[in-house]
Amino acid sequence: MNVWGYWKCPYCGETVRADHKDCPKCGTSIPNDVKFFMDTSKPIEYVDKEQESDEENWLCSYCRCQNPAQAEVCESCGAQKSDALGTYHNRPEPIKTEPEPEPRPKQRRQRDPEPKRKRSIFKLLLFPMIMLVILIYSWYIKPVEREGEVIGFSWQQEIGVEEFNTFRESDWNVPSGGTVVSSNREIRSYRNVLDHYEYKTKRVAKKVKDGYDVKYKDMGNGQFKEIKTPRYKTVYEEKKVKEPVYRQEPIYDTKYYYNIDKWKETDALRTSADDHEPKWAETDLPTNVESPKYGDKRQGSRRGTYWAIIKDDKGNEQRLECSLDEWKDLKEGDKVKYKTSRNSDEPL
Repeated sequence: MNVWGYWKCPYCGETVRADHKDCPKCGTSIPNDVKFFMDTSKPIEYVDKEQESDEENWLCSYCRCQNPAQAEVCESCGAQKSDALGTYHNRPEPIKTEPEPEPRPKQRRQRDPEPKRKRSIFKLLLFPMIMLVILIYSWYIKPVEREGEVIGFSWQQEIGVEEFNTFRESDWNVPSGGTVVSSNREIRSYRNVLDHYEYKTKRVAKKVKDGYDVKYKDMGNGQFKEIKTPRYKTVYEEKKVKEPVYRQEPIYDTKYYYNIDKWKETDALRTSADDHEPKWAETDLPTNVESPKYGDKRQGSRRGTYWAIIKDDKGNEQRLECSLDEWKDLKEGDKVKYKTSRNSDEPL
């Protein structure tokens, strides 16, 4: 729907409805360079259906008078529309006009403008505050690099001792070489099974219409198109919700208990010292046994852990674990870099 706009008399300042071509107060005619506006302090006056138009005025190239779109000749001088200088929204030069009167603010804003201003400031600051917290947290948990001086070494090595024997084991499948002793139906896992439904009361949010936001589009002919956009608000209501309840139902399978002849680590030969010369434990155990018999033993895997003893920038001793190759290349007095957390001096 279209509503009437207004123009301001350049002589007496009277606000005149756009369909009046002369000021009712002083008789001054509507200026050629008129700029229509909405005055929300006045009652909204709707345009009759037969008068409604969405076509903008055109400007005469001779007298610069504004004419309605349906006029084929200028109402002031008779010039042809085909020679038009432009249209209301597409004028050749900026038109100096009186400033439009500001719309009257809504009463609720006058009563209490401060809370809304505070909310706006809070919304503007919320995102930067969240980003700042994330940045500070990321900075805090990020490891930092420190430097220390090597003042000593430490190491620990071990050789696994494997024994060939018959061992009792269990599994859901019997491996090659295993002899089943017994089997049993046992719980292997669980699955969720629907048991029943329960009704629960929940607070549910929904949006309801809360009036309209109204804007006015200048049609360029003294009329403004009223554009209404629905406005919604969130309300909460108690609602009964049907929810499924599940139970844990066991899934059974056959578990096998079997004997199997195999090599298995049963012990370890350990050595350690605070020096830079690691040594494996002395043993006469073979590394391999052909046609093993029950009770035979052999060497298993070899493994070690190696540390450089360093003095940090605060004078405290720290143990820095290294790979064997890195550890061998280090010597006392070397400077090494290592990572720690911000609130600790211990190497990660």
